[in-house]
Amino acid sequence: MITQSLIHSDWTLALWSILVLLAAMGFWADTTKLGRNISGVAIILAVSMLLSNIGVLPKTAEPYDIIWSYLVPLAIPLLLLKADLRRVISETGGMLIAFFMGAIGTTIGVLLGYYTLPLGEHGPKLAGVFSATYIGGSMNMAAVSQSISLDPAIAVASVAADNVVGVAYLAFLAMVPSMAFFRWLYKSSEISSSENNQAEITAKKPPYLNLMHLGFAVGLSFAICACGKALAEYLGLGSYSIMFITAITLFIANVFPKPLMKLQGDYEIGLFLMYLFFVAIGVSADVVAMLDKALVIALFALIIIVCHGVFIFGASRFFKLDLFEVVIASNACASGPASAAALAAGRGRHDLVAPAVLLGVFGYAVANFVGVMLATWLGA
Repeated sequence: MITQSLIHSDWTLALWSILVLLAAMGFWADTTKLGRNISGVAIILAVSMLLSNIGVLPKTAEPYDIIWSYLVPLAIPLLLLKADLRRVISETGGMLIAFFMGAIGTTIGVLLGYYTLPLGEHGPKLAGVFSATYIGGSMNMAAVSQSISLDPAIAVASVAADNVVGVAYLAFLAMVPSMAFFRWLYKSSEISSSENNQAEITAKKPPYLNLMHLGFAVGLSFAICACGKALAEYLGLGSYSIMFITAITLFIANVFPKPLMKLQGDYEIGLFLMYLFFVAIGVSADVVAMLDKALVIALFALIIIVCHGVFIFGASRFFKLDLFEVVIASNACASGPASAAALAAGRGRHDLVAPAVLLGVFGYAVANFVGVMLATWLGA
């Protein structure tokens, strides 16, 4: 049994350098063929777990606690500063209905899996984490895991299950518009890639580095975190500070949408902090404990995503929604804005890129509340 790691837990600067470089490796991995198929998050989780379980990195150290306690909350405002909910309502149309159907399907799947599978003492927390994941995406998984103090080994098993089940579902969504059954069931309205090119303005562009913008965004995020934590503790709800931080951010984002929309690089900084979180849970994870729960957690994720798919496609057919709009709404709900926008652009539906991004950000905004509330309710 390994009693002392090669990098000691009190070598703070060395640990920070490794954590940051591993997070950077995740972004690099996202640009490779392997990373695009299994995600950079999965790769940095695997590498960080390997380094800690073979004795290179310690499983507990002060930098990990700082990431959990300070950097994850700080990332929430940075990811949500552009969450103008009025745009979601006005620009997404029937896709918002489909999104809600998907969220309901996710919740039904969570409850079905919770009451039928032997999830043990971690059941309520897993229910909260996976409801947030399949309503908002992996960033919400990170936020809710931190908020409810999910065991790192269980968190890694959850991320692994999400990667396997989630990637399979995204592959299924990419094929749906071409499937004869779905084309018969729905009235499809795909357009050529040459149309609606104006909608490409929301496609991903390299962020412009503006230090004034970055400084303001990070400073504002610190202020929001301070207010959210203080308010939560004042009300005797200190463990729910993530919810207060999310609520304050949404209030500010919707009161001052125009100036915040001009900020450059805020989302990218928030994303980097979330990648640091995934590194931290990877190095904190016990592989033996993770494997012990991996199968049942994967089955839990499968039940949730099947219920999500059945409900969103069934209910959306009742509302006579467009097939491809439902596909993009499901993608935004289950995976977040990036992959939803990429699928829309890749299939020539540039008119749906902006709604895909808006729905994904809307998922970011609401999933934390759903996840924490569900975990609290089931654990009561």
